[in-house]
Amino acid sequence: MVAPSNKRRVSVTIDADLLEVIDQVSDNRSAVIEAALRLWHIQAINEQLRQYYQSQPQPDLDQAAQWADFAQHQLEETLDQEGL
Repeated sequence: MVAPSNKRRVSVTIDADLLEVIDQVSDNRSAVIEAALRLWHIQAINEQLRQYYQSQPQPDLDQAAQWADFAQHQLEETLDQEGL
């Protein structure tokens, strides 16, 4: 049995030129708009992360980089040991 979709039907009003572009890209308007909204959301999160890290003092950034290097090394070592 397929899980029910967690989607909601909405009505939006958009510029006619944008709608024409959407229709040129795909026959499925919903899919195009959903993909665009997902991309916008990812970009918004990335911008928030960028602003956060730009506001951090350099010693904190250095420590975070060291932890990231350590974690990467540990992951690679574990994957090698597991034969992955």
